[in-house]
Amino acid sequence: MNKKNIIVIILIILIICLTIAGVYFINKKEKPRNVNEPTGEKPIDKPADLEVTLNNKFNMDIIKIVNSKEKDNYLISPYSMEIALNMLKEGADGESFNQIDKVIPTRNITVFNVKNRISVANALFIKDSEKSTIYDSYISKLKTSYNADLIYDKFTTPNKINNWVEEKTYKMIPKILDSIPKDFVLGMANAVAIDVNWSSQFECNRTVEDSFTTPTGVKKVEMMNRNFSQVEYIKNDDEIGIILPYFSYTKTGEVDYEDKEESTRLEFVAIMPTKKDVRTYINDLTPDLYNNVINSKKSLNENQEVRLSLPRFEYDFDDQHFMYDLIDLGIKDVFDQNLANLSKISKNKLYVSQAIHMTHISLNEKGTKAAAVTYFGLEKSAAAFDEKQYIDIKFDKPFMYIIRDSKTKEMLFFGVVESPNEWKGTTCSEK
Repeated sequence: MNKKNIIVIILIILIICLTIAGVYFINKKEKPRNVNEPTGEKPIDKPADLEVTLNNKFNMDIIKIVNSKEKDNYLISPYSMEIALNMLKEGADGESFNQIDKVIPTRNITVFNVKNRISVANALFIKDSEKSTIYDSYISKLKTSYNADLIYDKFTTPNKINNWVEEKTYKMIPKILDSIPKDFVLGMANAVAIDVNWSSQFECNRTVEDSFTTPTGVKKVEMMNRNFSQVEYIKNDDEIGIILPYFSYTKTGEVDYEDKEESTRLEFVAIMPTKKDVRTYINDLTPDLYNNVINSKKSLNENQEVRLSLPRFEYDFDDQHFMYDLIDLGIKDVFDQNLANLSKISKNKLYVSQAIHMTHISLNEKGTKAAAVTYFGLEKSAAAFDEKQYIDIKFDKPFMYIIRDSKTKEMLFFGVVESPNEWKGTTCSEK
């Protein structure tokens, strides 16, 4: 064998050895362990939670902005806002599009529709005299992609818009507009409404007068009470919480006791900080911290029960700062007559002159009714045994809550309760 052949053989052997060594070390390298995952337990799917709860940063950002401005009970629907902003984005171009897209990047949004129980609806309101100026391509996009109702009218009054809102919110929000602006061209709206019952309802005779510490002092409130032998709860050094399921419903609105995959089940998540006030707690919250709290939820064993005390509450909320909330997030140009670029909607130069977000919630022994509407108006420019171990969860000071889909974790509503219903001597509340 000559010298040249020997060198070739040696090189081939070296290449084989280096390849084997590389494969070995790649397989040997350990995946980094998440120190927040409990040992010995199956970790919850964190990436999915991160995407759809305090999701694409929008939910967290809008919650913090509203939280910093409001001083009492509030309720918003990031879900409704996101859908309405997407409809607006379909008609935007240039920097106007870029600003909206940066705040709400395109994603698949789960749409819920359960007859008489959960309603998600969209609409486009077009002034008769402006019909010919609105591009067919924009109308078609909203019809096909958003299933938007098309409503044409003279729009000398807001009756058609208010009637649509009232119907789609199960009459919880009867009116959003007092009048129509002189240069009104079109409006777009998203409405979300739920009317769902707890899978395990509270007993009316256990609703009693109890104390609740508000930011301004102690008040007597309507406190509901119930024992649970099957429920998920949160009890950490920094917060306590409860996750209460509503009934699972079929598309036709019937209760699905088997909770089939195609059915829809919402859940109520309440979290009360124990060391910080709720405003500071929310301001300090991050998606990772939120997921760590949710992932710390515990289930009961056969010798445990949760004794839950949760106040009734009912209120309306009108986000008077909604336009400025969006401006704070970076969506600016569409509200400026000179800078707005909504050229995919109309032949005319348009801008958003009205941005409205209104909500309503009623929570009692039977379940929860809640509704939200997001509207943009566009104008032309110019019972247990004693041996059981009880876990007490009592919401007796301000707390935050979320109403979300139990499967996708899509957040429909986010709110804060600082002052629940005042005690008036009643023991039952009709839904």
